Amino acid sequence: MGLIATARASGNYQLIAADQHAARCVIVADIGTHESKFGVKHQCVIGWELPDVLQVFDEAKGPEPSMISAFYTISLNEKANLRLMLEAWRGRQFTELELQGFDLANLMGVACLLQVVHITNSVGDTRAKIQGVGKLPTVMQVAAQVNPSRLFSFEDSGVEDFDRMPAWIQTKISDGSEYADWMLRRVREESQLADRGQQTDDGRQQQQTLVERDPDGDIPF
Repeated sequence: MGLIATARASGNYQLIAADQHAARCVIVADIGTHESKFGVKHQCVIGWELPDVLQVFDEAKGPEPSMISAFYTISLNEKANLRLMLEAWRGRQFTELELQGFDLANLMGVACLLQVVHITNSVGDTRAKIQGVGKLPTVMQVAAQVNPSRLFSFEDSGVEDFDRMPAWIQTKISDGSEYADWMLRRVREESQLADRGQQTDDGRQQQQTLVERDPDGDIPF
């Protein structure tokens, strides 16, 4: 079963052609736990740039690669879509050791071959859908990466990583059940860093005072 991508034709943007496209992974985002029609699922978004499908999103920047992305439940169970997709992309199955934990950050910057098709819903809206992700044939070349790599996880990422994400992914992250605890933890960490910085500044002021009081003495380190 294919995965519905988030790319949608809107405004003057062109719909990504139904075809095979060389692509490069530039976004991996943990969006947390959400309710779905299949129950509560911990999900991620994986996004690719298509260097051969250029569009003008900002007149000042000129043509840029189109982007397409898909949602996956974070699971490497035997029938999980994420596992099936990754094994097709890698061109081999996971080993038992790899199944104990695969870091999705390893996908960043890696090229692949995307199969994109078009689907039309009941009200006539057409959008692009990732039908499959496969290993890039050795005879194919992919242009150098254009968009910056963007990674977010509730375990390791800071607020700056969240801010780098596209607005729609930020919304998905903030809707996840982990978001409130993550934000509280980051606020506390930043407060602690600020306190340590203030203590360092106070220490420097005390050091400067000692120097001024005893200009001929050794500078305390």
